[in-house]
Order: sequence, then structure tokens, then C-alpha cells
Amino acid sequence: MTVLDAHVHVWDTSVLDYPWLDDVPALPRRALPAEIDRADGESTRMIFVEADRAPDQSLAEVRWVDAAAWPELAGIVAFADVTASGTLDELTAIDRIVGVRHSLQSTAAETWNVTALADGLRELARRDLTFDACVRHTQLPALADLLEQAPETRVVLDHLGKPPVDAGLDSAAGRAWHEALRRIAALPHAHVKLSGLAAETTDAAAYDRHADAFLAAGIDAFGPAHAMIGSDWPVSARVGVGTTFTAWIARVRRATGATGDEWTRISEGTAAAFYRV
Repeated sequence: MTVLDAHVHVWDTSVLDYPWLDDVPALPRRALPAEIDRADGESTRMIFVEADRAPDQSLAEVRWVDAAAWPELAGIVAFADVTASGTLDELTAIDRIVGVRHSLQSTAAETWNVTALADGLRELARRDLTFDACVRHTQLPALADLLEQAPETRVVLDHLGKPPVDAGLDSAAGRAWHEALRRIAALPHAHVKLSGLAAETTDAAAYDRHADAFLAAGIDAFGPAHAMIGSDWPVSARVGVGTTFTAWIARVRRATGATGDEWTRISEGTAAAFYRV
């Protein structure tokens, strides 16, 4: 069985600027395609997701990735400010572009320009592009409000919406996450990435105690046809408790109980259909 890794980052600070790396000493300054964790050969296709380079270097990042020696690269999710749709024209000229990500996790939800964001999401739908939604669990209700204004957009929630791993699913924060998650899952074109939980805690015991419940809740809400696995390499390999992709695959299989056709969808089918690769 092969895996389409739906969430991989690469970067090189000698080529482009990544200011956020200055605050994350656990991560290398260069993370190149040849170094990606391929789960002992199980991961055979990959989706690159923009790595938060300097805002004016989005097109340069796409061109660098597109030209890389990376035979497993199946698609590119580029950065684009969805409130300024004119920026999409240059990006969509590159064949391997399958979608965009406009990360909202570092912007307080009460400051979001919801009207402009909703207009941008509808423009993505018109252009047949996907949207990777990256938020923290406290922002999920606001994200649900936003996405409900553009239900025609194909959207995938990165990293299960970064749930409160330390607190657990049965905590007040966990219940709020779960309620908002189910609102998003009810949208016709909403998907979820089973990824990123290892980076959300430095407490190995909390991770082992709570991660499976969040994964099970995610698959229960979205179903295998709307769920895809991602390594979040190298972030989830080096930040928080860290994990290998092999260990993450095993955890997802155990927590979701997926076998047969269900596992085929989670491991590769859903991502291939969503990103159309």
C-alpha cells in the first residue's frame, strides 16, 4: 500500500527568507526534498504546502519548488492573499499549482476581513482551486462562519484545526473544537488533514493519551472520503514531541480503525481526488 503525503514543506534559507524560523531553533535552515521522511518507501507521492516565506516571495517559492529535483512532487499549494485575487493570475500559470493557502492562524479572528475573505474563497472556486485552511482550535468557530459563506469552495482543514492536545477531547476546549469541526465537516466540499498533532504539544504523555481521540473524532466527522493523511514534514518531525511518518501512519490506522477501501481513501485516494493529481 502506498501513501500520498498531503502535507510536506521544504525550504532553503540561502534561497528565500523565512523569518519565522528564527523563533523555532528545532527546525533546520534547509529542509530539502531529498531529506523528506518517506516512511521507508511507503510515501510515493507528495503535496508541497507553502512554507511561510517572506510575503513578497510567493512566486519565487513556487518556481523554486517546481524546479526542484523531486520526482514524488504531485502538486503545489502556494501562498496567496485570497483577499487580493489579482495575485492568482501568475500562480495559476504554473501547471503543478493545485491550490492556495492563506494562513490565518497568526491573525486574531476578530480582525479578519470576513467579507473580503469570503469573496476570495468564492474566486478560488471559480478558478477551480482548493483552499488549505490553517487555523488554531480557538479560531475554528470563526473559520466555520467564514466557510459557510462560500460552501462551493473545496477546502481542507490543515492539521485537524490544531486541537488542544494537552487538554484532550473531553475538556471544554476539546468540546468546543469538536463542535466547530462538525460544523465545517457538514459543508459539501470540506475535507480534513490528519496531520500535525505531534507539533501541538511538548508533553509526550498527553500526546499518547489524547491524540487518538482527536483523530477518531476527525474521521467520524468527515469520513474517509473527506480525510487525508499528511506528515507535516519537517515540522511534526522536529517540533513538539516529534514523530516519524511511519509512526504517524500507524497511529492514524489504529485510531481511525480504517482498513481496506477506507484506508485507501485516507492514505491516497482522498488527497488525489481533492487536489486532482
